[in-house]
Amino acid sequence: MDAGRLAGRVAIVTGAGSGIGRAIAERLAAEGAAVIAAGRRVARLEETVAAITAAGGRARAVACDVADAGQVQGVVDATAAFGGVDCLVNNAVTSRPDAPLAERVAELDPRWWAATMDVTLTGAFLCARAVVAAMVAHGRGGSIINIASTSGVAGNWNQSAYVAAKHGLVGLTRAIALDYASHRIRANAVCPGFIETDRSLAFSRNNRGDDWQKRKLAEIPLGRFGQAAEVAALVAFLASEDAAYISGAVIPIDGGTAARRG
Repeated sequence: MDAGRLAGRVAIVTGAGSGIGRAIAERLAAEGAAVIAAGRRVARLEETVAAITAAGGRARAVACDVADAGQVQGVVDATAAFGGVDCLVNNAVTSRPDAPLAERVAELDPRWWAATMDVTLTGAFLCARAVVAAMVAHGRGGSIINIASTSGVAGNWNQSAYVAAKHGLVGLTRAIALDYASHRIRANAVCPGFIETDRSLAFSRNNRGDDWQKRKLAEIPLGRFGQAAEVAALVAFLASEDAAYISGAVIPIDGGTAARRG
């Protein structure tokens, strides 16, 4: 694989076993980074690693529940084999049930609220906490990219736990950007709209009604769903020196939907 703009960098991608996370891991590797693919589904992580190595990249799968601080530290420690961490992509989310789920406040199971917060927000905090410490110690700065959502800057119906967690993730991004700028650590939030993945399609089929696709497309100015590779391209840019003066940004990638939300 030819050297790219991330050559010599080491990246951790959580939730790298499928969907957006897999696309990000593959794109960062294609740009030259060594990738630690982290998540709970080891077999899926190994598939991601196999795709990266088949293309000539470097990657390793590390099992991790991001809500467990000890396991998170193990992921950060694993980057030492490649030279230490330069980039963290917080992408892990809680897998939704394969059935409709009531997530309006009055109907929401507190266990689902806790599970969503544990992974999406607390897990991101634990990963950032461990990675920031490593970046400060090695002294060469780095990039933290939190995969939030358009639901992190606006509301969405029947997704109260998800919306709250993603809003929290946007706030965490801004706090990191301010607190660690002096260490040349940048933090940015990427806010995808509807990205066509197995997970998003299953959620919509289960929770949005039979005509969900027609209604959703009507909300998107560009008239199509986004692709995981498009999110990965934005993440690769933010991880690179091309984005060296971008920190604390909250960037929608949503086909223009945010333009009419104010």
